Amino acid sequence: MKQIPQAAVVALVLAAIGLCSVCATSSAPTEAATLRARTSTTATTRTNNPDGPKGRWQLVFSDHFTGTALNTANWSTCYYWGCTDGGNNELEWYEASQVTVHNGTVSLTVVPERTNGKKYVSGMLSSYGKFSYLYGYAQIVAKLPVGRGLWSAFWFEPENGTWPPEVDIVENWAQSHGVSFYVHFGSANHYDTSNMWVPTASSAFHTYGVDWEPGSIAWYVDGFLVSRVARSITQPEYLVANLAVNGKLPPNSAVRFPQSLVIRSINVWQHPTQLAPQTTH
Repeated sequence: MKQIPQAAVVALVLAAIGLCSVCATSSAPTEAATLRARTSTTATTRTNNPDGPKGRWQLVFSDHFTGTALNTANWSTCYYWGCTDGGNNELEWYEASQVTVHNGTVSLTVVPERTNGKKYVSGMLSSYGKFSYLYGYAQIVAKLPVGRGLWSAFWFEPENGTWPPEVDIVENWAQSHGVSFYVHFGSANHYDTSNMWVPTASSAFHTYGVDWEPGSIAWYVDGFLVSRVARSITQPEYLVANLAVNGKLPPNSAVRFPQSLVIRSINVWQHPTQLAPQTTH
């Protein structure tokens, strides 16, 4: 979520106008996604297993956003350093008021409102200092917003505060229904990325997940494997879900506010052999 490279912007534009169903660009070869996401609402019944890779898994983190209040044992509503990403040309300020729990979902909602020098207020979730993990499968069930400049993502980065590495489990510029998958690595911000067209991303809930294993990272959409890279990330990571506003391509008059990233659940599983103390704080 730190930056969207120009090559990825081009890929999303091509996807938006129908010139590719899946495009891939990277600093090293990736296995491009080859499967178009299902257009129907994905099954989201509660289960002890991920909607993706098979095998033996143990649930180590789960939030289905029941009740009417956010579980603050799981989440903060700002980054640990502040309530915007000042180095990323973003136009939003995050506030707890923009995070609402209702009817088994949490909504991260953006509206135009000048606050702390920013043009918009929005919502985010961060598990920093509350939950981190080393290896496993992280999954979100979400419905994405729509509108130019709206930049939603579910991702993880190191608990120790360094950057990179970072893995974007799903990232979306809401002027299209192209979703992107990234891993940022190396001191010069190298990255692998692939992109996928999800026609109902803003009208139906879909499942997006990452299987993070020693030496590899694999992305799943609605239970289907869509991309895999050989990358090694070896430190505990914490989770972030957010709805940013991009200053490089800001909202125009066609965007109808409020807009929300609506999340039905966030879960993390680990293999029984991977369980370690850093899974909880």
